[in-house]
Amino acid sequence: MRLTKHNICTLLLVLCCSLFSYADNTDSKQLDSLDAKLQKNYELGVKGKENLEILRKLYDLTKISEPYLALEYAGQAMQFAVSEFSKSVQAEWAEAIADIYFEQKVYYLAMEDYFQAYSLYLTDGESEKSAYALLKYGDTYFIQNVEDVAMSNYTKADSIFMVCSCMEGHAAAMDRIGQVELNRYQYDKALAFFNDALTISQNIKNQKLVAETYRYMASVYDQNEDYENEEKYLNNAVTKYRLAGDKYEMAKTYYMLGEMHLKNEDYNEAFIMFMRSYNIFQNFGNITYVASVNNKLGRISYIKDDLRNAEKKALEALEAADQNQWLKEKTEALLLLADINNKKGKIESAYDYLSRFTIANDSLYEAKKAESFSELQVSITTKDKEKELAIYEQTLQKNKIITSIIIAVAALIVLFMIYVFLNSRKIKKVNNLLTTKNEEINSQKDEILRQKEIVDEFNAEIRLRNHEIEEINQSITSSINYAARIQKASLPHIDFIKKHFADGYVYFHPKEIVSGDFYWFSEVKIQRPPSLFRRKDAADDESNKLIVAIIDCTGHGVPGAFMSMLGDAFLNQIVNLQKITEPDLILNELHKLVRSTLQQETTENNDGMDAAICVIDKATKKLAFAGAKNPLIIVQNDKVEKVNGDIKSIGGIQKEDQRVFTKHEIDISIPTTFYIYSDGYQDQFGGKEGRKLMAKPFRDLLTSKYNAPFKEQEKMLFDFFNKWREERVQMDDTTVIGIKIW
Repeated sequence: MRLTKHNICTLLLVLCCSLFSYADNTDSKQLDSLDAKLQKNYELGVKGKENLEILRKLYDLTKISEPYLALEYAGQAMQFAVSEFSKSVQAEWAEAIADIYFEQKVYYLAMEDYFQAYSLYLTDGESEKSAYALLKYGDTYFIQNVEDVAMSNYTKADSIFMVCSCMEGHAAAMDRIGQVELNRYQYDKALAFFNDALTISQNIKNQKLVAETYRYMASVYDQNEDYENEEKYLNNAVTKYRLAGDKYEMAKTYYMLGEMHLKNEDYNEAFIMFMRSYNIFQNFGNITYVASVNNKLGRISYIKDDLRNAEKKALEALEAADQNQWLKEKTEALLLLADINNKKGKIESAYDYLSRFTIANDSLYEAKKAESFSELQVSITTKDKEKELAIYEQTLQKNKIITSIIIAVAALIVLFMIYVFLNSRKIKKVNNLLTTKNEEINSQKDEILRQKEIVDEFNAEIRLRNHEIEEINQSITSSINYAARIQKASLPHIDFIKKHFADGYVYFHPKEIVSGDFYWFSEVKIQRPPSLFRRKDAADDESNKLIVAIIDCTGHGVPGAFMSMLGDAFLNQIVNLQKITEPDLILNELHKLVRSTLQQETTENNDGMDAAICVIDKATKKLAFAGAKNPLIIVQNDKVEKVNGDIKSIGGIQKEDQRVFTKHEIDISIPTTFYIYSDGYQDQFGGKEGRKLMAKPFRDLLTSKYNAPFKEQEKMLFDFFNKWREERVQMDDTTVIGIKIW
């Protein structure tokens, strides 16, 4: 028998299963022993610390594999804590109960218990523990998409950590704040917070916290489709979880690696990663991840036509899902079994599984709808809950103040009595002093009246200045409008496209009166070298190169417009005067001119440009492209392809010795349509959730009607943009060019 990588992994799985079953038996014996000891203590009437220690061990053994049993143990512990122990111990068990509810997605109950834990810790003076409970309380809002409230709690917790000098807590808060920014598509801000958290956790050598931060950073790169960096940070996380001895989180990270490779259709690597996670998850008993991994392994086997193993894994997943009522895993298993039987030609079985899938999927939909309703309820009651939290904190603070006041007043009374007893002869002197003070107060009243007159004069001066500012503002606005007319006149006319190409459009909508985006066209005659096979004066010794470019300058409004005028002048110099017509060389020269003109070697000026430049040579039927961050979209034979520009901008900070851009060449001998654009359209916030449109949805929209007349395409972009942003402010200048060459 030939051992493939797939077979080897399967054999390893069987071996690990036997090892893990031994481990499971050991845990089961320990669980039975501890439970028996607890019951005996109950019979003997034993109370106190010993029972709590047993319950803690039972809770830790069952919280992953049997969460509802763990919840029962935690409830018993809470009864002991309420009757016999401090508020801090009660808070620990309220937090433990909330952890179970949170993992089981019963968020409204988790919220109540985290809030109780926070309040109890605060009452008992446990500031650091109260901050950790506040982080988890914030998590219940974050996972239900109430981001503002989550951020408020994270920030409040972080301020407590800073007062307590708890750097570990500070790092955990930075991670959570970074998550909120990531959820808002603020990738740079998210990475900044994650990097801060990473630096802190590395300095305090907390391997588990380092691993968590690596996973958060990987999720940033996953959203940006930078899978190389995502894999790197997930592998780093695995290493750190291994050093921390946290096998459960290590298995979850392997699962994430498997999903990443499956998304990229690297089925062998995906299979290996899912197998690694499976081998660890099995050690934690009957949990959802085991069923989920079986579905993933089955799907990979199905793709590789190993239908026998695919069916085995799907049936294992279905059995576990049926027993535990895991709807999501059940629907995945039923759909996979329907696909397998269909591939085998067993149409009746496939239909049966598909019917069961439909029923299960309907149940899953109803469950999600109920969950959404729960989220809605949370969002409705959020203000009341936050108000309750604020009132509690104010009450606690007020009680402390009242206690301090009572102590202070009592001390003052005692001191006053002593003072009166010892200093009765000085009362007259005090009265004289009071008379003097009254005279001083009257004098101060006169001074206040004089100051009021000065303030009134000052307010009159402010009103005068405001009027002058309004006049200046009108003058500036008029100047900007005039500048806009100049900028519009300097932009090339759409007739260039109509003259040289089959069809096309320019979608140009600045954020403000003047724009930091501009588009640029040019036709350059190129003298071809003489050939032995044609006369020296032949008509084809000259050919025209057509240059089409979009430049996105730093900023928008007036600063961006200044940069755009510079860019326009530089392109005229480079292309029309210096006759440089290779797109990569144009970008190189543009970079040098921006750097030298803005003196960026010696100043702190960091302005620059993103660009996409296409050079079309109809004689050779070639399109050359180079981009500084911005891509090119090509459509040929009904196939859409994205050509990425370089990740470097033009101008700005330069760490490398020489900035070189990449030239891409595309054959356009067949009917070809292409699109270039700035990033303003895809970065616009909008929709029901108020999030960015993002790059891939924008590309799909852009090419969805590439066969339609370009006037219709331009109108579609305009209508969609207005509908998407609704009443929201336009975030940036937006420019798109679409051209059909043949």
